[in-house]
Order: sequence, then structure tokens, then C-alpha cells
Amino acid sequence: MTRNRYIAQQTLIDRVISAIDPKRGLARLEARSKLEAATGSYNGGHRDRRPTKRWRPAEGSANADTLLDLPDLRARSRDLVRNTPIATGAVATTVTNVVGDGLKLQASIDHEALGITPVQADIMEREQECEWAAFCEACDFTGVQNFAEMQAMVFRAVLESGDAFVIRRFREDPGEAYGTKLQAIEADRVSNEARRADTATCSGGVEINGDGVPVAYHITNRHPGDLQPGQLAWEKVPARSAEGKRVVLHLFDRLRPEQARGVPYLAPVIEHLKQLGDYSDAEVTAAVVSAMFTLAIETPEDEASQPIVGETDSSLAANEVKLGNGAVISLAPGEKANPINPMRPNVNFDPFTQAFLRQIGVALELPFELLIKHFTASYSASRAALEMAWQFFRRRRSWLAARFVQRVYEWMMEEAVARGRLNRPGFFADAVIRRAYCGATWIGPQRASLNPKQESDADRQDIEIGVKTREQVCIERTGGEFEKKNAQLGKEEAMRRDSGLQNPAPAAAAAAPIVDPSSVDETDEEVSAA
Repeated sequence: MTRNRYIAQQTLIDRVISAIDPKRGLARLEARSKLEAATGSYNGGHRDRRPTKRWRPAEGSANADTLLDLPDLRARSRDLVRNTPIATGAVATTVTNVVGDGLKLQASIDHEALGITPVQADIMEREQECEWAAFCEACDFTGVQNFAEMQAMVFRAVLESGDAFVIRRFREDPGEAYGTKLQAIEADRVSNEARRADTATCSGGVEINGDGVPVAYHITNRHPGDLQPGQLAWEKVPARSAEGKRVVLHLFDRLRPEQARGVPYLAPVIEHLKQLGDYSDAEVTAAVVSAMFTLAIETPEDEASQPIVGETDSSLAANEVKLGNGAVISLAPGEKANPINPMRPNVNFDPFTQAFLRQIGVALELPFELLIKHFTASYSASRAALEMAWQFFRRRRSWLAARFVQRVYEWMMEEAVARGRLNRPGFFADAVIRRAYCGATWIGPQRASLNPKQESDADRQDIEIGVKTREQVCIERTGGEFEKKNAQLGKEEAMRRDSGLQNPAPAAAAAAPIVDPSSVDETDEEVSAA
């Protein structure tokens, strides 16, 4: 089957030339057809179209597009988080819903891989959870935070700066069970030694081998922006020990292949957030000035009186007056007072800001309602917004658990077995056995509930038809472990029986209400259908 040839559309000049000299006209049309066919079929890739002909972005690698801008991106991201409410709220909301008060360990040993009984596995899991609790209280290298607090700090650093580093240290302190410590390193401290240019093997302070595997990190002895004076010194910290054990955790969300460093969470919207913050400040200032500027009076020339406006200030220029509430301004002779109507507050401020925030929310994967913490839509729309946000939070939590929390847990297990605090046969002999011992589920904050009764009924139905377990429901709804809750319920039931208290009889299932189709909220139907 032959392929149809592409023939360009004739222009007016083509038709004129073809009428005069058909041979030259045919050659011109053929040449132009080949040229247009070679440029591809995507309008977005053409360079002769009016909207895109001046749009020539560079074709840089991941590091070329990232590393040169990183210092400014970090500084601006942190400034926005400090001083712009929307940026502060976006980062705080993400940290609260991903980390909360820390991801909790639920040990899950693979008893089949280890060839032990479920009862033996349960005993080992309780032992490991007990050891983990002791480790978490004193794992900070600086001795300031516990592990739950470090999780929130490290994750916030990743969002604000793009990445963060955690180094495995060892120091035996009196009264503590474990010597493994975690030293958190801010992103600014990792850079090429002596500020040298990036190379094929060392970019952004990350040194790699021929396969692209990180082998070392170059870390300064202090923060480059610290108040402490002195020369910076770099330490080359190996990524792994001589035995192949991981020493440094480089925490960042890699967006492109071969990307050496992470970019801040706010990077795509930094400019928009800055402009929105400036606009908000300008509107607030205009509203304040409008409230203060109330009246202007012209005085006779021979009255050398001071302006009776609020105050004069030596720090102000001679022709400047500091306004105050209910101020009256004295004018110079010959001047005329004109009515002033600054039209503040601006009635268009809120609609414009909301439209702007919707775009920012899309980039940050935070629904508009959650970004501004204001739910005014229907129940279905609000629930859909929370569900979309929960997908984002769950993905970031899985990343944090796998890249940071689980690896720290494995460090603790290594020391516990090496010290003899835990007896785990074959732990160091086989990586598969070690993985079976270190299996875990990390439980974080629960999803917000708009209608607890409706969701409880849905969970009950899921349990009855077998698509959910009680343990899953406990994790999703209230957190904690089903076994502990089941044991507590049994204890409470026994106490009630011993006290002569009867449990209330279960209520009869209520008949489903008859709903008038004409009364269903159209917005609810649209959101549910979506």
C-alpha cells in the first residue's frame, strides 16, 4: 500500500507563477510540500506560526535546566513560605496531611518467607515495635527532636528547598539504647567543592560513577548563609560504607532522568505567588489609606499653622504627612480640595484572587477549597475535592515512607540485631531474609470525613462483602492497630459484664428513605458523575 504524498496548499504567488510557467510552478510547489512535510504535523512544533515563532526554549538536560536556578529558587521559596499566607498554608497543609504527628510503625513480618508460624511472627513484631519506640526518642544527632518531629522537619525541607539529606552517624550516649543517630543536612550545604563548575561526574555536590550511581556527597562544614564568619570547608561523605551499607539518604522527588538535585515544591508558581502577594499588600495599603484620608481644608495664607492631620514625623519629608484615623489635612493657600474616592475595598479583589488561586492549586495538586480552607460548594463537590487531595497526600506519604522512614527503620534493625537486642536468625546472611524481617506498614494521618455516618455504613458493607478487612478500616478511619483495639474492646466488654451492665441491643436497620428525584442537587449529580 503506497503512502499518500503531502501536497502543500497553493498560495496566490504559486498560482500566478504556475499560470505563467507551469514547470517552475510545479517545482516550487513540490519544494514547499517537502519543506512543510519535514517540519512535522504538530502546530506546537512549528516555528513559523505567529503564537510560537518567538518561543524558543532551550533544550537543556535535567541538570542544565535546574542547577543554575536552584539557589534563587530555594531562597524565593523560603521567603514565600515565611511571608505569603497562601504559600505558608500550602506547605503546612501538605505537611499536616502527609506526616501529621509522625508515621507510626506497624511491623509486618513475612512469616512464610522465614518459615515461622504466625504466632511467632506476632511476638517478633511486638518486640520490634517496642525497640523502634525506644530508638525514636533519641535518634536526633543534635539531641533536640524525636523521630516524629524529624519526619515533619525533613519533609518540610524537601518541599521548601527541593531536597534534603540525612546522614547516618553513630554516637553512644549514656542511658540510651541505640547509638545510631540521624543528622539532617539542609540542601544549601551540598555543593561542588570550592564552588567548582559542574562536570559529568559531579553536579550540584553529588558525585556519581560511570553508571550514574551516587558515590559521594560534598558537604560544607556550615551553612553558606550562616552568621558565623569563616572559610567554608568541604567534606566528602561516601554514599555507602565499605560494606555497601547506605550512609547518606538524599531525599528528593526526581522528575527527570539523570536529575541530580530536587526543585522546590513551589517552583512552578513562585512568580505567581509573589505577584499575588504584592497585589494583596497593595490592596490592603490602599484600603487603609482610604479609611484614614477623610477631609481636606484650605487655610488662609497668614495662618502659619501646623497641619492638623494626625502627626508630623522627623523621618518624613517636608511635604509628607503621617496620616491617622479621621485625619484632616491642612492645604497651602491657593490649593483646592477635590473629592477623593479611591474605591477601596476593591469589589473585584475577591473574584480575581479566587481565579488566580485556582490555577495555583492545580499546579500544587491542592484543590481550591482545601488551599484556602473554605468549603462552600455542595457536599459532593467538597468530597470530590478532598478525594483528589488525598490521592496527592497518599502518594507523597508513600514516597516519604519508602525513601526515609523505612530505611531508618532498617538501620535500627541492623543495630538491634548486631547488639543482640533482637534474635533474628539469618538477618545478615541473606538480603531476602533481612527484608522479610523488616516488613512494615506506615500509618499516617487519617482522611478527613465530611459525613462519618455515611462512610461508616459504607465500611460496614465493605466488610460484609469481603472487599475490606477490619484492619484496613481501622487504618483508614481512626488509625491504630485492629489487634490492640480488639483486645481493648474485649477488656471493656468483660468490665461491663462484671459490673452488671448490659450492652444496648443493636438498632433495627432503618428503611431507605424515598428521595424525590426532582429535589436532588444538580451540582451533586454533576460531581458524582464526574
